Amino acid sequence: MNKYSLSTRLFHWFSATLVLFLFFSGWYMVQLDYYSPWYTLLPQWHILTGVLLIFLWAVVLLRTYTHPSDKPNHHHAKWERLLSLVVKLFIYLSVIIMLLTGYLMTTADGNGYDLFNWIYLPAVSHFSAHQIDTLGAVHEYLSYFLMSLVSLHVLGVIKHQLIDQDQTLNRML
Repeated sequence: MNKYSLSTRLFHWFSATLVLFLFFSGWYMVQLDYYSPWYTLLPQWHILTGVLLIFLWAVVLLRTYTHPSDKPNHHHAKWERLLSLVVKLFIYLSVIIMLLTGYLMTTADGNGYDLFNWIYLPAVSHFSAHQIDTLGAVHEYLSYFLMSLVSLHVLGVIKHQLIDQDQTLNRML
């Protein structure tokens, strides 16, 4: 069995943890009312996690471009390898678009954003209310699409572990 490199495994699991935190924190924070103690704090943590994921994914994308990925397992059926590639591509695109729309919404008023009085996020433009609503809709619906892709990914892992009983999961552990 050829394990993925340690850096690949760490990037995978750290990214997965951050993406799940972003989804569940985003899902929860839109339900908060003004008087909740989390009303101002949770968005700050959500944005900080998004910024961390931006930097992590910049490294991941640079690494993906400069180092060819590990070869897929040729013992898998052709349709499985194709589906795996398509899911991975859509996961990558979804995360990138969500990070961009999140950043643009954070600075949509044309002013930079001061995160915990520690990190300053500069604004790139000023957006109209309609544009902000569109960014928000893309961000929200894409988060559900991403979670469906993550679910498909997990179902594939379960299939390989329980039905095929191959070493696919062990390569990433």
